[in-house]
Amino acid sequence: MKELKVSATQAASRFLSRRGYDILATSWKSKAGTADIVAKDGEALVFVKVRARSGAESGFPSERRDAAERTERELVALAYLAEYDVVDVPVRFDDIGMVAIAPDRAMIRHHINSMCEELSDRALPEAA
Repeated sequence: MKELKVSATQAASRFLSRRGYDILATSWKSKAGTADIVAKDGEALVFVKVRARSGAESGFPSERRDAAERTERELVALAYLAEYDVVDVPVRFDDIGMVAIAPDRAMIRHHINSMCEELSDRALPEAA
């Protein structure tokens, strides 16, 4: 399974690069967790979660975004921002789901800004 994750992260990095993203890191680790891919898309700093499945029988892997995962992804992003002294940039969270359909072929689904719809379900702080 680890081999599938490594291959999927490499394929997702190539996929994003072909679409103009600058890949800054893969499998970036902090005490808070791991960012599968950290990339720049224009001015935005993008933290990408990669999920993969072998075989098309079960379809794409689910895009689980529960509160615990959201918190972990945000903490990883904060750790990255602190380590690299990044300021004043938009931050985005993307998901890539991948199904390996042959040894050298996969179907990819790229969900841009995947955590944004959750904000509508939460109360946003009001400006003072």
